[in-house]
Amino acid sequence: MLLRTLDEGEFKLLGKAAVSPLMNSNQRVVALYEYLKLYYPDFERAGMQEEEMFAHLFPEEKYNDYKLRRVLSALSRLVMDFLAYLESRREEEEMPLLLIRALGRRNLFALFEKHSMALLEELERSPYRDQAYYKRKTEVFSNYYFHPFTDKRTIASERLQELVHDLDYRYALEMYRLGNELRNRERIFSERYQLSGIDAMASQYGDGILSENAIFRTYRSLLNAFQDEDNPALFRELKHNFITHVGEMRKEDRNLLFQQLLNYVIRRINQGDSTYYGEALGLYKMGLESGMLVNNGRISEATFSNIVMVSCEEGDYNWAESFIRHYEAFLDEESREDTKAHCYSLWHYFQGQYDEASQILASHRFSGVFQPSSRMTAIRILFEQFFDDESYLGLLLSQVKAFEKFLSRDRYLSEDRKQLHKNTLALIRRIASAIARKGPLEEIGEWALAEIDSGQAFLLRNWLRKKMLQLSADTGKMPGVTR
Repeated sequence: MLLRTLDEGEFKLLGKAAVSPLMNSNQRVVALYEYLKLYYPDFERAGMQEEEMFAHLFPEEKYNDYKLRRVLSALSRLVMDFLAYLESRREEEEMPLLLIRALGRRNLFALFEKHSMALLEELERSPYRDQAYYKRKTEVFSNYYFHPFTDKRTIASERLQELVHDLDYRYALEMYRLGNELRNRERIFSERYQLSGIDAMASQYGDGILSENAIFRTYRSLLNAFQDEDNPALFRELKHNFITHVGEMRKEDRNLLFQQLLNYVIRRINQGDSTYYGEALGLYKMGLESGMLVNNGRISEATFSNIVMVSCEEGDYNWAESFIRHYEAFLDEESREDTKAHCYSLWHYFQGQYDEASQILASHRFSGVFQPSSRMTAIRILFEQFFDDESYLGLLLSQVKAFEKFLSRDRYLSEDRKQLHKNTLALIRRIASAIARKGPLEEIGEWALAEIDSGQAFLLRNWLRKKMLQLSADTGKMPGVTR
């Protein structure tokens, strides 16, 4: 429902919009607003009492669903117009350009010219030289140049050449932003895009004026890192450019580049490079301090859990616990308890407190979307306990089987994510069964490592590799599996 998106102040302002002839002339809509105001913010209760709502709007008439729907539709149109109005108030930078266009259409040329030149001067004083800067600058000057009353003979050729360059820079920055997003999608969704124009653009502008542009240089280093992800020097260049120039970026570019930098690091971790855990933790801390991880007062449960996992991988348990306590209020209320329970189970698990972690998982009733992650954590714990005590084999295998059955019925995970879980569960079963059959530990570790590095997709790749390296290296010494 559109009304749910309005905070208390906005909802009150909507009442003023309802009685304003500029936005609404339907008095039934005003009456409906007054009725709904009694229930704010719990509109569910109001929505369940349609006959009462109708009686409030049409006190002398018998209930008519069609009439009620028409008033509700009118209110929806008002709310959408109101949201557009609120957005226009937030986009203050657009107001001068809108005014210039209005003056130009009405042939108020003296005012049109005055405001155009003033806006161009204001843009030059701006600290940003990003896509938004070049877009606004080219729009203002093009609009001025092509106005029928503008004397083209007074425009210096240098100014027109500057316009051409500004259009090139705007296009270059737009293409780099899009190109990096598409490179990111290639890695997430296994898609392929032809970006030959971007490669040519990098060569054309790489040593020109845009090479000194902080936004361009950072996007360019991101694209270079995407093209050769195994080269740590390219990652260091990307990270340096971002951290050095983050203060020169508007929120949109800053958040986009930060998220792609974080995606890059997480992808390296998922590919088995555990050296990037520290990089991820540093980025998460930076994102929390700067607010880049908080959107509309919320942190997603996936990001929250990843922060806890990464900090625990780095052994920063005190910071992880402090993070959970201080940031749990930023979780959506519906997922808060599930997220906290899973994170505290991870926190205990990483410290080797398996019984405490298992107790949390067993005592909390996780909702559907949290079932896969909580079940996988429980199996991870049992696999660790099996390495210390082979009597856990039966319980481990039964949990693996139960999880596989759950995956066959689950409606939340995509098929690709389901396959990741199935591959991991099958490998854990094969490893545990081979160990239980008293097979040579070194051989088990070697073939399992070959499976992990075969290119097949697995969850928890770093953890599995670490366990198998331990199995191969500590043959005859590992508790519970000695020969």
